[in-house]
Amino acid sequence: MLMSEKAFGPKELLIIILGLLVIGVTTSLGFWQLGRAHEKEALNLQMDQREKAHPLQIGQAEVRLSRDVWRRAEARGVFAEQWTIYLQNRQQNEQVGFWVLTPLKLAGSDTYLMVLRGWVPRNFQAMDLIKPYKTPQGLTVIDGLIAPPPSEWFSFFAEPPGQVIRQNVNLQKYADFHHIKLLPFVLRQSGDLHDGLGRQWPAAKTGVGTNYGYAAQWFGMSATGVVLLLYFVFQRLRKTKSKRGAEGPTAPHVL
Repeated sequence: MLMSEKAFGPKELLIIILGLLVIGVTTSLGFWQLGRAHEKEALNLQMDQREKAHPLQIGQAEVRLSRDVWRRAEARGVFAEQWTIYLQNRQQNEQVGFWVLTPLKLAGSDTYLMVLRGWVPRNFQAMDLIKPYKTPQGLTVIDGLIAPPPSEWFSFFAEPPGQVIRQNVNLQKYADFHHIKLLPFVLRQSGDLHDGLGRQWPAAKTGVGTNYGYAAQWFGMSATGVVLLLYFVFQRLRKTKSKRGAEGPTAPHVL
């Protein structure tokens, strides 16, 4: 007597379980990316509202970076031009150059605010030759957005705290070196002031489209897994049915 083959043995059941696991994981990752996209949309809306809100007066109003980041603000004071630093390898319009940062001594205070003033191109023949630009003298008003300190890039060498052209800047170490009180954020200056500095800053908004793209990829993988799993199950059922048909009816037992 021929033994009829089972459609789903241990091997087939293991494949089905693994397939369901892959489908579950990819679907979960797709929904996680959708959640991240919705969070970023809410954050972008919040950033738009902050940018359009009435400007904060730095030195008069309390500023908390976690609450006020990317909010428009104004500061009155005098630039400490002698303490200007240049962060190298910063790009604008696909050109390499420097970010220019100068501390501003706030009016009526001994506190300083680091102003990210703009960008200047690099001179590839002489890196330490900075293209001329203008610095306001005396009491001036700076308009811009409250921003986090510039991100620190990886470097093989530790930079002296007083170095002018540098890769990174740590605001606290900078303040300690110059013996000043420095606020823990920067003001990213806005506007075309015809001072020789470029201010075409990258958009501060988060990339919502990237998350939607990743979500589509994960859901696509999940859908592909469903199709392949259904095809596998269908093929096993059809193959088993064909074999059973080829075997013919089972002969009755004769006592």
